[in-house]
Formats: sequence, C-alpha cells, structure tokens
Amino acid sequence: MDRRQLLKGILAAPIAHAAISTPCLAAMQGSVSHFDQLKVNKQRFLAALEKYPDLVGVLGTDSDFSPNQLKIEGQLPKDLTGCFYRNGPARHQRAEQRYTHLFEGDGMIHQFQFAEGKVHHQGKFTQTSKFIAEEKAGKFLFSGPDSKLPHSLAINNPDSINTANTNVLPVNGELWALWEAGSATAIDGGTLQTKGLINLGEGTQHQSSLKGLPFSAHPKVEADGTIWNFGYALSGHIVLYQLNSLGKLQNVGMLNSGFTGGMVHDFLITEKHILLLLPSLKRDRTIEGQFSSIQFAPEQAMEVLIISKNTLKVVKQYSLDPGFVFHFGNAWEDKNGNISFDASLYPNGDVFNQMTSMMQGESDIPISPAKTVVFSLLRNGKVSSYTIDGISEFPRIYNALTGKRNRDLFTLSSIESDVWSDSVRRINLDNDSLDTFTYGKDYLVEEHVLVNAKENTKGDYLVGTALHTPTKRTCLNIFNAQNISAGPICRAWLPYAIPLGFHGNFLAS
Repeated sequence: MDRRQLLKGILAAPIAHAAISTPCLAAMQGSVSHFDQLKVNKQRFLAALEKYPDLVGVLGTDSDFSPNQLKIEGQLPKDLTGCFYRNGPARHQRAEQRYTHLFEGDGMIHQFQFAEGKVHHQGKFTQTSKFIAEEKAGKFLFSGPDSKLPHSLAINNPDSINTANTNVLPVNGELWALWEAGSATAIDGGTLQTKGLINLGEGTQHQSSLKGLPFSAHPKVEADGTIWNFGYALSGHIVLYQLNSLGKLQNVGMLNSGFTGGMVHDFLITEKHILLLLPSLKRDRTIEGQFSSIQFAPEQAMEVLIISKNTLKVVKQYSLDPGFVFHFGNAWEDKNGNISFDASLYPNGDVFNQMTSMMQGESDIPISPAKTVVFSLLRNGKVSSYTIDGISEFPRIYNALTGKRNRDLFTLSSIESDVWSDSVRRINLDNDSLDTFTYGKDYLVEEHVLVNAKENTKGDYLVGTALHTPTKRTCLNIFNAQNISAGPICRAWLPYAIPLGFHGNFLAS
C-alpha cells in the first residue's frame, strides 16, 4: 500500500467526523479574523434554549457523570447482564465559544451496567490529546471542520484533533472509541479510563506506518469475530482493513475510488465482498465550512463498488439513482451471486444543514426524511429497488447475521415529531410488515441496539435511550425484540439528561 499517496490525500483535506469533510490543515490552523463566530454561536444557542426545551439534547456537558444507580420501572430481565455502551459528542462549548456543527464535539462514553437486578450509569470523556490540552487551557485551542477558531493552534496530523466521538466497539476485552478521520482509541470497558491510540500496524510488517490513517466509525463484525473496516480521504483514496477477533491486523489495502464529494460514512459486507457506496455529493469550495461545503448533486448517480474480500480489489461497479446515505443495515448475496442490501436513503443533503441549525439554537427544523430502501444488484448488471413506508434511520440487525440474509431490520422512525426521531420499529423484510412503538413528541429517541442474551443467535432484547424533554431526563428502555409495539418491558431512569449521541453496542457478561 502506498501510504505516502494516502497521507497526501488526507493531509490535503480531511480531518473530520466522517474522515472526510474536514478543512484542509492550512485553512484550519491560522485564522486571522477578529470576528469570532463561535462566541455568537454560544450566545444565540443559550438564548434559544430558554424558549425551546428540545435543544437540551445538544447543550452538552462540562463534566463526567459519576456512577449512579438508576430507578427502574417494570421488571428487569434476569438474563440481561452486561454493559450497554454509547458514544457521542458531549463537549460542545468552552468558555465563551460553541462549536458550529454537531459532529465537532469531544466524545464521551456512556456505560449502562446490568447486574444483580440493577442498572448503573456512568459517563466519561475520552481523554484524547486534544481534550486534555483544551481541558488544561480552559478553552478551545483547535479549529474544527466548520468552526474556525481565531488563532488556532497548528494541526500536525489527524489525531491531533481526534475527538473519538462517533461509535464504540468491544474488541478483545476493551473498547475502541471510534472517530472517522484517524485512529481508534482504546478504553477500559470497566472504568472507562482512556488507554491510548490504537496502532493497527503494531506487530506486523507495517509497524507504525498505519498510525493516523482514517479508520471509520462503522466497522462490520462477522459471526466469527472478524472485523472489516475502511477509511476515506478527500483525495478519493480508500484504505481497507481486515482484523481478527482480537483486533490484530490480517490484511490491509488501498484503492483510488475517484470520489471527492466529501463523505463516505458507512459501508457493507457480504460473505465474499465489501460494498462501498459513493453518494451523490460534491464539494463547493467557495462555501466556508467543510460540512457546509458538501452539496447534494442531483445529477450525479450513486456508485456502488463491489470489492473482493480476498484481493481487496474492485471486481464490479453499479450505478444507482442519485441519493445520499449515512447508514446501512446489512447486505447479503444469494447462490447466484446477486447482492441485496438496505439503506437509509435521503433524497438530498439537507441533513447537514439541520445539524448546524440545531447547534446554533434553531428550533422546529423539519426532520430530513430518510427512508429504508432495499436494493438488489443483479449479477447481469441490472439494479432494482423498493421503498418501505415511513422515515427510517439508524438501522441495526442481529449481529450474528452480518453479511448474511436477515429477516428483521430495526430502525428509528418519526411519526408524531417533525424534528427528531420519536419511534422505534422492526421491519420484517420478508413481507415488509412493521412492528412499531412511538414514544411521543416529548421524547428524543436515540439508536437502539440488539442484545443477544446468553449469546443466542437471535437477539431477545432491543435496548436504547431516549431523552424526555419536559423533565430533562434520559431513560434507558428495554423491549422484547419480537414485540416492539407492546412497549418497553422495563425502563430505567437517569436523574439527568445526557447529551444526544450517535452509536453504541452491548457487551454481554
């Protein structure tokens, strides 16, 4: 792999939540403007917070959350033991300044521990080098993708501003806090103490040559524990990783996708292939702010690259109608070589603007209407698809079925609310029937994950958090995964609100 070529592409542009849409280093490290938009952001947001309680979810926090036993409603299942971990941006403001985009905040790991009929919560900021330096200084020191800081310190490499704020993956007895543009960060799963950056090349022929390369926040884990992942650079180069169940590198490769649109956030695997979908995006370099510069291109087809797991080379390519995708649920292929996959498909790129508007205190922002679309890539080169009714995002499946045919797809939806997810549902892909529970417009609902109780191949429970805005408290909810519409069988209440996050996983004990 030509690391110099990939690093050239990375350092020329991406340093961001999606490994992708970040400012070039030169632009980030030397603003001479005397106008401080970050101060305006904070003043505007705090004024809006008094009027619009829904904004409490993106207020952020200034400190860790100490261990706390939660109040339980209902009966906690006896066979549900282990820890539910969540990750997301939690430090959005320091001193008199506030970030511009939701993706920019420093990451915090939340742990919900199930043991002896009780649930305990704690949350800790991941101690990245950026966080430690800014905590000591009491102020922001580095510009972000959309937040231009007057007199920003120099950014020497992507990990200089690694926020570790997007996902958390259990690997070999520890947690990996994942970003998009740089290294994974090792976390102690019990104490949530930060252990340091992961060097994927350690103990291999690559040694330190893979340090700082993009490693996405959406790795795919097969039933045997094999981990697949990718990293995207604005130059269009994509690095591909295969790790074993212990997190040790088995193979690595690189390809030039030719895609310079600014964001490739997620990917898919089947038993034989890797699928990379290149969305209908382009960058308008006249627009300040790297997330803001990502523009939807309605004339640009989405491209799907089919990559052999054995060779890490592209073996086929398909064109789809224009669209944008953050997240996929699963992909599989039949005995004839036809590939199917689902995607939470957006008709445009308005979701980027929505995240900026929320951070700056705007309320009643219409939710971006992603819908579940199931695609079939036929071996003869043709493509077919169909859409399932309703808004649909944050798809999850039973972990043991990753890359294999799945029947059940679990997603968030929005039925009563116009501004955030308020429902969770199970989609039966065999007949497209829906099993839905709606929390109501007073709740901001986050990603729910499946729990394979006692390591069964069929998950028994669906677990997730929701923020109740009238009381400013977060609740943890447990569903029977095959009877979502019956509502939570158990609910555990925190006495406070935790910042809205992105992704997480459950580690059974």
